[in-house]
Amino acid sequence: MKVDVSDYISIPGPVDYVLHFASPASPVDYAQLPIETMKAGSLGTLHTLGLAKEKGARYLLASTSETYGDPLVHPQPESYWGNVNPVGPRACYDEAKRFAEALTSSYRQKHGVDTAIMRIFNTYGPRMRPNDGRAIPTFITQALAGMPLTVHGDGNQTRSVCHVDDLVEGALRLLFSGLAGPVNIGNPHEMTVLELANLIRELAGSEAPVEFVDRPQDDPSQRRPDITLARNELHWEPKRDVREGLLETIAWFRDVDTEKSRSDVGLLRIGQQRRAFSRRSVAVIGTGYVGAVTSTCLASLGHTVCGLDTDLARVGQLNNGQTPFHEPNLPELLQSTLSTGRLRFTDSYAEALSDAEFVFLCVGTPPGQDGSPDLTQLESAIQALAPYLRADAVIVNKSTVPVGSGNWTRTILEDALNDRDLSFHVVSNPEFLREGCAIEDFLYPDRIVLGGAQPDVNRVAELYRPVLDQSFDRGRQGITPLLITTELASAEMIKYAANAFLATKISFANEMAQLCELFGADAREVLPAIGADHRVGAAFLNPGVGWGGSCFGKDVAALISTGQEYGYTSSMLQSTVEINKLQRASAIRKLQRELHILKGRRIALFGLTFKPGTDDLRDAPALDIARRLLAAGAAVSAFDPVVKVLPDEYAGVRLTPDVYDAADRADAVVVVTEWPEFRDIDPTGLRRVMRGNLVLDGRNCLPEADFVGSGLRLVGFGW
Repeated sequence: MKVDVSDYISIPGPVDYVLHFASPASPVDYAQLPIETMKAGSLGTLHTLGLAKEKGARYLLASTSETYGDPLVHPQPESYWGNVNPVGPRACYDEAKRFAEALTSSYRQKHGVDTAIMRIFNTYGPRMRPNDGRAIPTFITQALAGMPLTVHGDGNQTRSVCHVDDLVEGALRLLFSGLAGPVNIGNPHEMTVLELANLIRELAGSEAPVEFVDRPQDDPSQRRPDITLARNELHWEPKRDVREGLLETIAWFRDVDTEKSRSDVGLLRIGQQRRAFSRRSVAVIGTGYVGAVTSTCLASLGHTVCGLDTDLARVGQLNNGQTPFHEPNLPELLQSTLSTGRLRFTDSYAEALSDAEFVFLCVGTPPGQDGSPDLTQLESAIQALAPYLRADAVIVNKSTVPVGSGNWTRTILEDALNDRDLSFHVVSNPEFLREGCAIEDFLYPDRIVLGGAQPDVNRVAELYRPVLDQSFDRGRQGITPLLITTELASAEMIKYAANAFLATKISFANEMAQLCELFGADAREVLPAIGADHRVGAAFLNPGVGWGGSCFGKDVAALISTGQEYGYTSSMLQSTVEINKLQRASAIRKLQRELHILKGRRIALFGLTFKPGTDDLRDAPALDIARRLLAAGAAVSAFDPVVKVLPDEYAGVRLTPDVYDAADRADAVVVVTEWPEFRDIDPTGLRRVMRGNLVLDGRNCLPEADFVGSGLRLVGFGW
């Protein structure tokens, strides 16, 4: 299972050990990803600790010797508090780890989580990245290439380097001990950086000279662990000789270089040599959720992008680096990309399309009364861009459109061009962006789908070349997005079919949960066991109040409607929608079963958005439940971490600043959105402010063990 520790983590079944090693570790990485580094240390630690607390697991935090900063005590014992610059270039890493240690200690003291903290000193070994910025891979790469070895300052700063095999042994001994730490795991053998460079030159058989360069700010002058605690309590100390370990590491780097050379020769022989990435001029029509993300990400890859929107206020917001909706990491990427000059926004078609080789259509296609997509905005955009379209431009349709809309787009544009004899091309490029992690989905996708004539598809594929190769600055090793090329109609169908399958999978989980309740089984045990089958998979097998948002309902309805145009009725998809509606009603039935009468009752809703990580209220189950409760005469309060205003029709819902205010004098609480912070609710504090004692977990996301002895009754779905 692959997850981002900055997001809520849910693991089915028992877990014995949780090891939190997630963080950029090299100066090159955390200089480029300072916010992500801080989130890995803060949110990542919070979420992994929460998982350990829920599962009763032993927890190991991989901290760092950087918590000592540029130490004034030498060697560094665990009792030394450090000398760290909290606002320097290394601070994002150093402070993230210091915070992670404090939070880990707090969970041990307050919640009794069995935690351990390991402070890692400089580590090396095979499989290091050549360009990760640390001394050993840098020196080895330079020595093997015959390049000067770049030593910072005069090279007299010291380091203590530990082979990765010794580190792993120390980590396992700490994990399986009862020790809380922090514990230093590193090699007490200290050498200067200049001595390290000369040793690598010798072992690599290189005659390359040493070149002295400026020393980075806050570069530690000395680094050496006091490992007395590890020796006495864990019976651990490093075994690998530095010369032996470096010889092994150099041999690995040399083998990788040889294999890469062979691979390059093979590619040349079969005519598949990777082409150089070409920066292109792109216009993006529509700067809603998909358009704003697409504009920002394409520009961050190096293209020149102009986003167009008829809403002048939104254009101004985006040009000022402000996002008109909540999407994690987008504001930071937007601001940094605007500063490069490659990204701008306008309300002028002439400006946006003046030199655009590619035009992305990202306008809304909301459902009509019969469920079919309303293409009014799309048609208007196509007609408006026609006078300014340059010859041979590629129209890339990212809007979710009915199957066959590629031909429709071509026809509308031909008519809008009037008598202009202008060649153009149409490609379908459906989006698969999940709200709450859209940047991740764009830059590190499972697949990129392109439909159209092969030459046109190839041109658009080159726009995505940095993503496909993961060759951009934040590209990740080991990620290989799949490029899928199809006919136009197939690409359009893929988007609908993918969302219809996911919606059906959730509805299936809810159907099984209903049966589990009838039979006395526990869906929390049944569904993970089903998902453990690789043919099924665990994702989206989550029972509760059902799916919502702008995609699933709209896309399933569009498939049903389009099928009916051709005389076919999809009974399965209709059932998918009906089951989802029943789940929302099921929440009301559970409240009625427990409280008997809803009129005059106070009900608190925790979460309003259709999913965590977004401020999107479209088709949110919480609003449907709120409407039903208000109609039944209940008094409804609500808290959501990002929603501060509701549509006028929900004026009867009292919005509150936190969960405890929402639950004040409540007869029941309903968790509707699985925001990760809800897992940290104090049940005793919640019981203190409530009048009743019912907590209805509409997402099966609350740790049941926390509620034992709290005086609250936790009721879920499927158990």
